[in-house]
Amino acid sequence: MKKIFVFTAILSGIAFACKNKQKKETIRQQGKENFFHVYQFLQSEIQYVDSLPIGIAKYATYNNKTDTFYIKMPEFDKIAGGFLCNELKPEIFEKEFSESAFMDQTTHSATFTYAAQNPELELQRVDVLAKTNESTNNVSSVYLEKTKHSSDTLIQQKLLWRTRTSCEIITSEQAPGKKPVISQTKLVWGIE
Repeated sequence: MKKIFVFTAILSGIAFACKNKQKKETIRQQGKENFFHVYQFLQSEIQYVDSLPIGIAKYATYNNKTDTFYIKMPEFDKIAGGFLCNELKPEIFEKEFSESAFMDQTTHSATFTYAAQNPELELQRVDVLAKTNESTNNVSSVYLEKTKHSSDTLIQQKLLWRTRTSCEIITSEQAPGKKPVISQTKLVWGIE
């Protein structure tokens, strides 16, 4: 009886592994024409916020000191515009980035990671997190990593957009031989 149980457990494990491998292969075979349209998604999110008749809270942190105040739409649009990189436009994105995907059956979520093939691009990484169920896939966040040089200063940014609620930009600026200067800007318009 014990041998049958062990054999059944092994077969179940193999079947589970094959099923997961098959799902990953299906995702990989979809091709670049099925890349998530990150640029359009972020553009629609910005338009959504522009349509809201509410105040937008801004939390600006620099040197471990945070200032909080409300901003108007032109300032929001300027800050949110940092998410709309040219590299995200489909004609560039599909050509310059590769996609990998991870499906988590436990949390019912999928993470799509897009990595730049060209190290010279400012945008180097994009992660799209979606909650999945049987009938819908809802994007819960988009994460971007950008790197550029301004004169002799290295500027790195980590940008996080949380659907319908907030966005956050962490910027690190480092001149040669100096410690990085880190600042953080967070905008909130929904319930987190």
